[in-house]
Amino acid sequence: MKVKLIFIGFEKKEEVLEVEKGRRYCEILEDLRINPETVVLVRDSTPVPIDDYAEEGEITVIRVISGG
Repeated sequence: MKVKLIFIGFEKKEEVLEVEKGRRYCEILEDLRINPETVVLVRDSTPVPIDDYAEEGEITVIRVISGG
């Protein structure tokens, strides 16, 4: 299945991946060398847990910056 990732807060803007069914978003992020704890995933204006199984379509990956 195809998953289109749109990146916010990254150098690259988007990427389309061919992903096997049964893969989780956190696994995809780790393959891309993105720490899953540093991003929020959003689909259709709704946050998606990083341990959800990937679905075909478009998902936005937003880098989260925090400080204290």
